[in-house]
Amino acid sequence: MSEQEERILTAEDTFNFDCHENLPCFTHCCRDVNIYLTPYDVLRMRTALGMGSSEFLNQYTRSFLAKVTHIPVVQLLMNPDTLYCYFVTDSGCKIYNDRPWACRMYPLDLHPHKSGCYRIIAGAEKCFGLKENKTWTVGEWLASQGVGPYDEMERLYQSVLPAGFKPGSPMDAGLGKLLFLAYDTDIFLEMLKDSKFRRLHGIDEKEVEIACRDAEALLRLAFDYIREQLRELYPLT
Repeated sequence: MSEQEERILTAEDTFNFDCHENLPCFTHCCRDVNIYLTPYDVLRMRTALGMGSSEFLNQYTRSFLAKVTHIPVVQLLMNPDTLYCYFVTDSGCKIYNDRPWACRMYPLDLHPHKSGCYRIIAGAEKCFGLKENKTWTVGEWLASQGVGPYDEMERLYQSVLPAGFKPGSPMDAGLGKLLFLAYDTDIFLEMLKDSKFRRLHGIDEKEVEIACRDAEALLRLAFDYIREQLRELYPLT
């Protein structure tokens, strides 16, 4: 592993990278890879494809509740015939403007042990883009890839967890399924259509009207609903 690949990076640190069609490895990073989606990833991808959340999740992902925590995990499926992502073509990603957070970050990822830091997860022996002469600061790279809105929505998603919940702590499976509403907002939208449900949970009619025509507003409203339910149901320790 090169010195560049081993570094712990801050937002001000620099690294070399460029990705383009002339590289022999172009789109290889889209093959046989584990990509775990956030609720906002699902929103952006399925909207770009003109699909509902349930249809998208059923066709392009597998979903399960993590062991112990029971937090929902949504994994992007690869094409079983080629092992490539369903959305990659010879010329690149066909939903590039709405690609997931993990794809935007690449070749970077959050550092697993250093809060607020990053690391390079690709190896130069496979990712020839790391050998290119284009230099970025980490901050410049994240801004150029449009990571900001994804980070904002992920912070909102994380904020729905009760204050007493710690990563790795067990959560009741039923509550984990409640969190899944953030991914499958079609289900939540159907719940909102019930006037008794809206009255019971004090959901503002104007908010519902907006959410019915704005997918991001619907997701934010789902976050609010899940947060309130978890505060009531999750036993603080």
